[in-house]
Amino acid sequence: MRVLSARGVVQGAGILVMPGVVLTCAHVVASAVGQEQGRPGAVPTGAVLVDVPGCPGGAVGEAGVVPDAWFPGPLAGGAGGDLAVLHTAWAPPDGAAVARSGPCGEPDRREVQVYGFPAGVPEGLWSRARLVGRGGPHRDWIQLEGIGAAGARISRGFSGAGVWDPVARQIVGMITAAYTDPQTKAAWMLPLEAAARMWPGLTAALEPPLLPRGPSSPPSDRDQFALADALLNVPLIEDDDGATLRGLLPPRIRRAVRTHTRPRLQLFFLVQACVQHPDGRRALIESVRLLDDESRPARVVLELVEKLWPTVPGGGST
Repeated sequence: MRVLSARGVVQGAGILVMPGVVLTCAHVVASAVGQEQGRPGAVPTGAVLVDVPGCPGGAVGEAGVVPDAWFPGPLAGGAGGDLAVLHTAWAPPDGAAVARSGPCGEPDRREVQVYGFPAGVPEGLWSRARLVGRGGPHRDWIQLEGIGAAGARISRGFSGAGVWDPVARQIVGMITAAYTDPQTKAAWMLPLEAAARMWPGLTAALEPPLLPRGPSSPPSDRDQFALADALLNVPLIEDDDGATLRGLLPPRIRRAVRTHTRPRLQLFFLVQACVQHPDGRRALIESVRLLDDESRPARVVLELVEKLWPTVPGGGST
């Protein structure tokens, strides 16, 4: 959803975490009410507007800051994580719903998605990123890095947007800042468990991860050779017989890869080492994406992993 000034100018995004409760950034609210930037200031008393673009009958509603839920961030001179909780009597239109929210946990290079409202695109667009580690201007923030050269960069207008984990199927964080260098696709988010420590009223809205995938079903030797052949069709892998791809695997898996002079067998042994490790499926997927996230042969590999090395319903993780 969007957060707008009283004149209807989009300032950023928000997350409807409970009926009548919206999370956004303190700096988004400050901008919307015209509060001087660079200073934490008192809790704004003016109202901002909220809406959901693209939904039929999506009327604009008013929202105000909950008095004990104002936490200006470090970029505004505050000590908080850049969080504001808004209360609104506005009812979301048909087609919009309360977000399913949960804790982020450790940033393990998982892929996430963010929907924000950058300048020139008031209806919003998606950006893909990975969670790469903790750090940044605030101790609780987690850094994201954008995926792909052609994808949208997280920038101004994404602040307050929910960070969607497609595996857990829930919002796990909120975008707080973006690196201003246009050549660098870096940004930061506040994980929702940190937001709940700041404002305990959020705790009731956080749910455990809903993992739709369970332990992976290992592929047969024949399927492993098929994956090896698909990997050899990726130009960046064929160029050095998979040496760079092997180097991107975690050390515990990389050390288990047997060496062979024939490229096809070398790639088979690489796949085999991944199959024999509990985290091998995810490690192979992430390493391929790191090496080549654009070409058609690389996408074929990822599609083949889903087909030949599926996960089964139940508990556990991929």
